[in-house]
Amino acid sequence: MKKSIIILLSISIILVATILGAGIYVYKNILNINTIYKGVKIDGYSVENKTKEQALEFIKKTKEAEIQEKYMNLLYGGKIYKINLKQIGFSYEYDSAVSHAFTLGREGNFIKRLRDIKKLKTGLDIPLKSFYSEDKIENISKNISREINIEPIDAKINFNKGKITVTDHTVGKKVVLEDLVTLIDKNIYELKDIEIPVKDIVPNLTKEFLSRINGVIGEYSTSFKGSSKGRIENIRLSAEAISNKLILPGQEFSYNNTTGPRTQESGYKEANVIIGGELTPGLGGGVCQTSTTMYNALLLADLTIIERSPHSIPARYVPYGQDAAVSYGYLDLKFRNDFDFPIYTYSKITGNQIYIYIYGDINTKNYQVKINPQIVETIQPKTETIYDGKLSPGEKINIQKGRTGYKVNTYKTIMKNGKVVSKKQITTDHYRKKDYIYKIGPYLPANSNN
Repeated sequence: MKKSIIILLSISIILVATILGAGIYVYKNILNINTIYKGVKIDGYSVENKTKEQALEFIKKTKEAEIQEKYMNLLYGGKIYKINLKQIGFSYEYDSAVSHAFTLGREGNFIKRLRDIKKLKTGLDIPLKSFYSEDKIENISKNISREINIEPIDAKINFNKGKITVTDHTVGKKVVLEDLVTLIDKNIYELKDIEIPVKDIVPNLTKEFLSRINGVIGEYSTSFKGSSKGRIENIRLSAEAISNKLILPGQEFSYNNTTGPRTQESGYKEANVIIGGELTPGLGGGVCQTSTTMYNALLLADLTIIERSPHSIPARYVPYGQDAAVSYGYLDLKFRNDFDFPIYTYSKITGNQIYIYIYGDINTKNYQVKINPQIVETIQPKTETIYDGKLSPGEKINIQKGRTGYKVNTYKTIMKNGKVVSKKQITTDHYRKKDYIYKIGPYLPANSNN
């Protein structure tokens, strides 16, 4: 009996010792190791039996080498832009993946841990989370755009002695930046070749468009014979200012804005101007003849007149109803190009004549315009007398010359192939009369017989 107890006790001691030994072994060689457990991979690469530091160094070195070899091709016009993933700041969250790998089999009580460690041996792959810089993608796209982008260049009109030539235009190129950024962003994991999205930028003024200016659609001239040197210079300056102007469809033109203030600094001279119905010396006298000549050319070209004013007295160089008075900041001549083609203005002075031409598409404006003013009322001046005792008896002095007034309706007629297409009244002008004023002396005494 005593011997049996000793045997059982010995067996128990051996069993306890074995269990303790096994526990110590498990703890020391399995549960308390500082390496990643068997079966753990990161993005397909085994990191088992590696410390965190070793695993981090290994996976980072391996994946960074892969990144260096990965690139995409951006293609345009036979040129290839190679974009390496490193250029866009592409990388992985190595630290978090390694930390995750190291925690596997290290959570919970020892039984759970042993089960987890055993299960890991069948294999577990931790995916790497990637990241990249959207700002770098945008900067790369902008740099490529700067190389590809071409500014469009308008065609230009050259006018020489009435002959018009038009230079070629240049179609611009522009990378669609937003689309390129999106294409790169979506291609990071596929790395296919990308056709860089580029759109053509057609300039506003193409050769075909400007070539529609192919002839004169309206012209007019007036004479300034007998004008003073100052007035002639003012006509020349204003005519030069409005010449060689391109007016696009829908665009408005202001005579005052184009010629500018009538100042000595601008070169304008003193000459007679109409103020309050009277001719008075002032800067810029004569610019109204230029505006009037232009107005008539515009009417004949059938352009839309937005603003026009008559003089207070009829101009001597055009029929009544066909003048256009201007005064900077007060009266202007404005028109708008309502055609679907551009127009071009040109003026010249030859001898005592100013000529203004409106060029456009003679194929579209293939009709004639006639301007017909009609005097509908003639207003005769009255005579006013003022008694002046200082004058001799019967003496009569004219102190204000009279002037006949007129009411004028002006009509525009459209003719095509010799037939009237339309006729309409375009203006009603009133030129003010001016009364005669005389001073008279005392009445002569009646003859008497003594």
